[in-house]
Amino acid sequence: GTQHFYTYYHCTKKRKNFKCPEPCIRQEELDKQISSLLQKFSLRSDWTEKLQIRLENDKAKSTQSVSAFVQEAEVKIKVISAKFQRLLDGYLEQDIDREVYREEKAKLLSEKKSLEEKIVRFEQKQNDWVEPMRKWLNYAQNLSKIAKDSSLLEKKVAVKEIFGSNLCLASRALCGEPQNEWA
Repeated sequence: GTQHFYTYYHCTKKRKNFKCPEPCIRQEELDKQISSLLQKFSLRSDWTEKLQIRLENDKAKSTQSVSAFVQEAEVKIKVISAKFQRLLDGYLEQDIDREVYREEKAKLLSEKKSLEEKIVRFEQKQNDWVEPMRKWLNYAQNLSKIAKDSSLLEKKVAVKEIFGSNLCLASRALCGEPQNEWA
């Protein structure tokens, strides 16, 4: 009358000359163990809120320090431009020799270019770390929802994100070392 379906997990048995001594595990038990592992790595919502506030504060401080550097660099660029204009005026009035003009011009242009490149780098890198950190906080907070949810696919993705291929099944128990960012 009634039919029951059971799913068991065991070694993949890819090595033909080796018989794996590990026993099978039922899907329900594996699901419980995966949920338990995910709960260990989930982040409490109150901690997430505090960390996001600190993240925004750090972002604001970073923005202020970068803007201070940019203003200082722009002042230096204006000084270099003024020096270059004086050098050009001296050359045009034939007060400065052509070789001296070329050497000084090359130095000033090189210094100006390096400052402009530093400004661009600082503006691009000022908050490169903020968005990955925000994503990680949201993901770590959502791990508890994923652990409670019954979707095995979502759990598989989360476990793979945390452990990579370092998760093992030994004596019907999951064990493994998390990857660096989760350790």
